[in-house]
Amino acid sequence: MGRLLRRLRQGRRGRSAAGAGLCATLVLALPGAAAAADSGDPYVFAEGARTVAGAAGGASAGQLKTGETYRSSLAAGDGTTAYYRVELDGAATAYASVVAVPPLGPGVKAAASDGITVSLRDGQGNTCDTERATFRSGAYPRPLATTVQRAVRAGGLRCQSAGTYYVVVERAAAAGSSARAWGLELRVATEPGLVSATPSEGARSWPSEPVALPSGAGERRSGGTGFNDARALTSGVWKDRFAPGQSHYYRVPVDWGQRLSLDAELAGSDDAGRRGTVAGALDMELYNPARAPVAQKGATYAGKSTSAAFDPLPPVSYGNRLSAGDDDAATGLAGWYWLRVTLNPALEAGGTDGTGFDVTVRVAVDGEAERAPDYVRDPGEFQVTSDDLAAAERGEGGAEWASAAGTGSDSGTRSEAGSGAELESDRSSGAPAAAASGDTSAGDGPMTVVGVAGIGTGSALLLWLGLWRVVAVRRFRRARG
Repeated sequence: MGRLLRRLRQGRRGRSAAGAGLCATLVLALPGAAAAADSGDPYVFAEGARTVAGAAGGASAGQLKTGETYRSSLAAGDGTTAYYRVELDGAATAYASVVAVPPLGPGVKAAASDGITVSLRDGQGNTCDTERATFRSGAYPRPLATTVQRAVRAGGLRCQSAGTYYVVVERAAAAGSSARAWGLELRVATEPGLVSATPSEGARSWPSEPVALPSGAGERRSGGTGFNDARALTSGVWKDRFAPGQSHYYRVPVDWGQRLSLDAELAGSDDAGRRGTVAGALDMELYNPARAPVAQKGATYAGKSTSAAFDPLPPVSYGNRLSAGDDDAATGLAGWYWLRVTLNPALEAGGTDGTGFDVTVRVAVDGEAERAPDYVRDPGEFQVTSDDLAAAERGEGGAEWASAAGTGSDSGTRSEAGSGAELESDRSSGAPAAAASGDTSAGDGPMTVVGVAGIGTGSALLLWLGLWRVVAVRRFRRARG
């Protein structure tokens, strides 16, 4: 059976187009799986993410395990709160990240102040950390992410001991905002302590002038739908195709001592004179390996090419986390740095040919990798491995953003080798991958995601065979009377 499934995955599609179509129909009929194919801007949750319900208080809070990813939801209404609990030791730094996925589409109303407040509290009710994420300028719905942490420090007064902690997510909703539930993706990661004492001062001084970004025509690499399938990039110039309202995700490995610089350029349009000016047309946000926000920039569009670039960031250093500035402090971890780029749905008409807009992302990772801090154990995801570098060279991840006219990213065809969609069909387990948020439809936009439903051809075939058997058994029993 395993050999048969592998042969099916490897593309013996020509003999049974009807069977492949039936499998596809069955896949899209599954709850949640259709969203990736029909939504103009889905967010695909992490593969294997467990579902956990948020509780109204700590006593009944569902448990999160460190190192695992969960999906949940946050009910509509200003002040709505969801509690989750996690067991932490008394040594490692813990990072609890929350991604909020609102419903999307032209009929969804949102205010700049709408968003989430995330808190981490200990068993005695003390607040360890609180962070807030909102839509800010350009009040339109898009995925929001933020992270709270518990750091164990010498002389620390609160949140230092092992025990039960609570991740609390509270929603902010202005009057008139759409009253619909939001999807949530939650993850708690831990970073081991150091063998010696932690630094008592910030990182060394560094040049504050911008790093020269690469130039050239660039290579096409389509971004992913979220953190789960973000497209891996190296230093270089990368082109992508967006529909208004879409958010594409990318990731770049940045090691200790290295400095990340990047910008995103939104291409101009031939019919610029008919468009007018769109404030906040392009919005991009950078997150560190713990998914904590590092920097955010936006750009206004008036028909001509426009770009946004982050202010110069320091080289990655453990001591940065002691810096006063939030941007600098967030560069205190090595690993994958994540970039979200979103186009304002107000650009709704599409690009020069009605199929979307070209966006160019320029990336520069400057400097040689330095020795990592002396951790007491392997830091896990908070490091850059040879496998990470190879994944970035290959461009792993990404989604197939195909346009209605068949001219979207990657020319509307299958993503490059290593894409999220291709990887799903190659998994030997056959287990369903992450379905897209079931409430993130962006309506009939000019571009849709193809092939990120999260169930491989082999799994769909097994599902079809199972349904066929049930139907056959029922018919047999009816025939026998």
